[in-house]
Amino acid sequence: MKTPHLLTLTVALLSAQYLYAQAPNIEPEKWADKPVMHSLDNKYAKESAVVLFDKRKIEFVDESKELVAEYYTLHKIVRIIDDRGIEYYNKIYLGITENADIVQIKGRTILPGGKIIELDKNNIKDIKEQDGNVYKIFAMEGLEKGCEVEFYYTYKRPVSYFGRETVQGNAPELETTFQIVAPDRLRFDIKPYNFDVTPTDTVINSRRTAQCTFKETAGVDEEKYSSYQANLRRIEFKLSYNDATRKGERLFTWNELAKRIFGNYTFSTDKETKKIGDMVTENGWDKLGDEVSKITAVESYVKKKFSYDEGLNSEAGNSLAGVIQNKIGGTMGTVRLYSAIFQNLGVNFQFVLTGNREKFVIDKEFENWNNCDNPLFYFPTEGKFMAPTRPDYRYPWIFPSWGASNGLFCKRTTLGNFSTAIADIKNITLEDYTRSSDNIDASLELAPSLDSLTIDDRQSFTGYSATGIRDAFNYSNDEQKTNIIKELAKSYASTDHILFSEILNPEFDKANTNQPFILHIKTKSSELVERAGNKLLLKIGMAIGPQVEMYQEKPRQEPVSIEFGHIEERRIDFVIPDGYKITNPNDLKIDQTFKDNSELTMGFVSSYEIKGNILSIHIMEEYRKTFYPLSQFDEFRKIINASSDFNKVVLVLEKKS
Repeated sequence: MKTPHLLTLTVALLSAQYLYAQAPNIEPEKWADKPVMHSLDNKYAKESAVVLFDKRKIEFVDESKELVAEYYTLHKIVRIIDDRGIEYYNKIYLGITENADIVQIKGRTILPGGKIIELDKNNIKDIKEQDGNVYKIFAMEGLEKGCEVEFYYTYKRPVSYFGRETVQGNAPELETTFQIVAPDRLRFDIKPYNFDVTPTDTVINSRRTAQCTFKETAGVDEEKYSSYQANLRRIEFKLSYNDATRKGERLFTWNELAKRIFGNYTFSTDKETKKIGDMVTENGWDKLGDEVSKITAVESYVKKKFSYDEGLNSEAGNSLAGVIQNKIGGTMGTVRLYSAIFQNLGVNFQFVLTGNREKFVIDKEFENWNNCDNPLFYFPTEGKFMAPTRPDYRYPWIFPSWGASNGLFCKRTTLGNFSTAIADIKNITLEDYTRSSDNIDASLELAPSLDSLTIDDRQSFTGYSATGIRDAFNYSNDEQKTNIIKELAKSYASTDHILFSEILNPEFDKANTNQPFILHIKTKSSELVERAGNKLLLKIGMAIGPQVEMYQEKPRQEPVSIEFGHIEERRIDFVIPDGYKITNPNDLKIDQTFKDNSELTMGFVSSYEIKGNILSIHIMEEYRKTFYPLSQFDEFRKIINASSDFNKVVLVLEKKS
């Protein structure tokens, strides 16, 4: 969770009782006056680029008696090996927006013959991203195969006493250093993830340096069905002690965060509390009989009547009075609104903070508050969650990557008239895999001329699978909806010749009771049937839509991760034309399953039966877990490819003799 209120409290805590008056003084980064080309082992000859040296430094300095400043430095030397490497490194991206933030930028290209091309400061440009922010890039000149690129930059950034640095990418790194430099009163903890390294801690001239140095980091390519970013090597850090103010007392514990969250999210004035009471009475929520009815009614009202703005950070804009008046809130204000209503209604809930398991997770043993980005409500009586800042989700469905990993549960505790919270780090359980489905019921019939098919297709989505499609239709205009239907028709019938279409249960609130989002399309297609002499070829496999195909040229590096457990059940009926028979029906039979300790965890099974002139096909594809270890990757790939194999099935129809 990114809230300026917590940051303000954090800075105040660390700035108190400072007795230092020196001006900011950071150690400038240096490089060799006369660079020479590095030797490189032949084992890297097939790489596009190799990072020879990678240094990250975060430096904290006392700017005044009550102000700490933070500076970030990145220094890299990269050997360019092929055209892809040139393309990747000819522009260097800086994650800063203001000229005043930049302390130093230097760059140069060292050519194999010894020529050096220095960075022209005029090549530093501003670019505007889709998020509206303006960032800076600088272009490196003269890149060619075999050259080396060296650059470093230092800039001032907002102070944060928590963070993470990813120290692995698709290019190998030969030497990597990560440093935190700070006044010696500030003691940081560092923890590596996905690898082992032992941090060092030294103090010289009242400056403390916490450091990790390691060599030979392999490059990692992104793989299908993997949490690529989360599995990369990374270093996380946090400030654990401030010997000037609270010597020996561990700072920023999970319990401290739980207390702050509880205090911030439950805060309201008497006047604001009365307004919430009036809102509850006006909407009749207090008359609802059970807790789930209250939760769903409140969520529906707030998500329809109030807007959420992630970038709204002002205290006034996030006060309950401001949210109620303006009908819009940031994270703080939105959660406060739900909290006040649920408290008025006597709904039992806990605040939960979570990360995103595709990128990072909450570690019970290491209190990196920066990993607590996303707020949830947890209702212990039901054992289910609600995502207050996601207008596209409804109870009990949350953004799947926020679950199936650790969350910080803020458990309320009361002493007399005073209430606070204690932290409980535990798993955020997603809904059972059987409740999320992407199903098909289709009927196929040939035209009398036998040159086209009429396809009556009902696609049904439930649970987490329904969220994306509901989102697409609810936030689209009529033209966009028509285009979505056309694209879906093309994917399943290879045509946009639509005879009929309807959408059922598109409303977000239908998710509360898991009513399926249904897309019913009737099409006419000539793409799935061909003549071959006196035979008809029916591309029946294409009726299940496009499927992922996985081939593995390199050994798999990462375990399997999918968004959520789910099922994909398909029922396809085909009317066999009079006078014809199917000569290869057994091509429809595929049985690829995997059991872990006798328990089925994933599978693809297709079968058929023929009654009279009706061919009925049944397919059950299921993935019951979100995570499969590397040892089960080959089985997972077989099942993924089984669906692709079915997608290629072509039935041969011959005239009966």
